[in-house]
Amino acid sequence: MIHKIAAVVIQDNKFLMVRKKGKDVWTSLGGHPEVGETEEQSLLREIKEEMGCDAKIEHKIGDFEAPAAHDDATVRLSVYLVTLIGKIVFEDPELEEYRFIDKNYKKENIKLPGSIIQKIIPYCIQNKLLNW
Repeated sequence: MIHKIAAVVIQDNKFLMVRKKGKDVWTSLGGHPEVGETEEQSLLREIKEEMGCDAKIEHKIGDFEAPAAHDDATVRLSVYLVTLIGKIVFEDPELEEYRFIDKNYKKENIKLPGSIIQKIIPYCIQNKLLNW
């Protein structure tokens, strides 16, 4: 079981995703907590490392389990609704690019992990965070 803390960032009815270097599947912001970190501390640190800006955690959306995007394992996603603060300075050496995707992401051949497609996006639509 892999534990990942993930951010849901929504702007203008679009969902923020990032793509790691050498990978074709897009994932959410976030990462693994370090020893002694709370989920919230971990997420704010990861956002600062990945996007070069600060963030405000609005609230926890929930915990979801799904197959991992890049490993043969199960991931437990602890997911938070987050607002980015300040300008994005995208310099993380592990990441290739970021993008705010809309409901037409499939037409653009953007591959998302099952956890996002089957759990996170439906949650966001059901709870009126996304109007897709």
